[in-house]
Amino acid sequence: MNSEMKVGLFVLVGSILFGTAIFLLGDYSFQKFYPIYVEFSDVAGLPDRATVKLSGVTAGKIKQIKIKDEKVIVELAIQEGVKIYRDARFLVGSTSMIGSKFMQIDQGHPAAGRLKAGDRVLGDDSLPLDRALSKAVTSLQKMVEDVSGEGRLARDLNEVMKNLREITANVNELVANSQPHAEKVAERLDSITAKLDAMLDKTDAIVDKVNRGEGVAGALITDQKMKADVTEAVSNIRDASVSVKEALGRVGGFRTYLAWDYKYEPNAHSSKNNFGVKIYPREKRYYYLGAANMINTKDTARGVDYEVMNTVDAQLGWEVGKFDLYAGVLRGSGGAGARWTPFLNSKWDRIAFLVEGSEFTRNRDIKGRLFNKPRYDAGVDAKLNKYVSVGARLNDMLETKRVNFTTRLIFEDKDIAYLFGFASLGAMK
Repeated sequence: MNSEMKVGLFVLVGSILFGTAIFLLGDYSFQKFYPIYVEFSDVAGLPDRATVKLSGVTAGKIKQIKIKDEKVIVELAIQEGVKIYRDARFLVGSTSMIGSKFMQIDQGHPAAGRLKAGDRVLGDDSLPLDRALSKAVTSLQKMVEDVSGEGRLARDLNEVMKNLREITANVNELVANSQPHAEKVAERLDSITAKLDAMLDKTDAIVDKVNRGEGVAGALITDQKMKADVTEAVSNIRDASVSVKEALGRVGGFRTYLAWDYKYEPNAHSSKNNFGVKIYPREKRYYYLGAANMINTKDTARGVDYEVMNTVDAQLGWEVGKFDLYAGVLRGSGGAGARWTPFLNSKWDRIAFLVEGSEFTRNRDIKGRLFNKPRYDAGVDAKLNKYVSVGARLNDMLETKRVNFTTRLIFEDKDIAYLFGFASLGAMK
């Protein structure tokens, strides 16, 4: 081979390699593609020539990205023969938080029809992985700052805990002062009951001897008339003793509870109090008397509050199985309610649900707003211990739908129970 042939062969091989390099670097392909245009508000850094994946499989590439009328138009080159349906979802995908971005297509349904060359569709402007994580971290940081003491939630929780500590201290002092008096009354009643039992035993013995004609009493009633008179007198004494014993049992049968409810309404930026006494004259039946929505009316209002302030509660209640049913006066108006403890007598019986209805003929204007529908309230309570429970209420569900957070403190007062018992004893005929 002479020199001229070697030079010619070298030039030919070099030309072929150079053409191949231009073909590869220029992203030329013998495969056919058809265009689809996708409109976005923001493509989040999607680069030109990025891959297009349909259901995770490469189906084309991005030909160009341009801005038109404040919208970003992405021209896709889809491989000929790849079907994309009209309800497919187009969005910017990412291989990882710091990985490369690509055009992700979630395939639609054949019934929607197939996209044709040159069709324009709307892209999904959902945040890509990196921006979504960044936004989530920012939101989490704000929540942590709020809970750690820099936000309103932390201030409200601190205020509630401070009130609870003060209330607990007052209740402890009240219980400590009343306990000695209640113990003395109970001891006195036990002593009276024991003496009555002894008196009844002696009465039985006397009546038995009189009936047999023994001793002085037997000698005094040798005739039948006197015997009948003495026997009747002793029987009357016995009946009177039984009545006294029953009356004293009634005195000790009352149970009385003092209740205080603290309610906070975020929309109205205000708190209210309920105070009352719950009286059980007999088991499973009670009366409740108290004051509702107590507040100082001279305080400056920080929000719109549609509640009627400084009213009364007066209800008669029955406890039937897992239900506590009551009716009477609710916040100054006629109404009724029910409390359901689904897990009664189990380890979960601290949870209770309630519903109330009142003001069934309401038709009035309150602070510029007409109320003409009955009031229905619903809520849930959770006992922390035998004295304290917390809960949430959705008040006036047909009108304002106001959320309230509640704290209830309740404890038994035996001194008041004895007072009601003696009052009922005085009313006996």
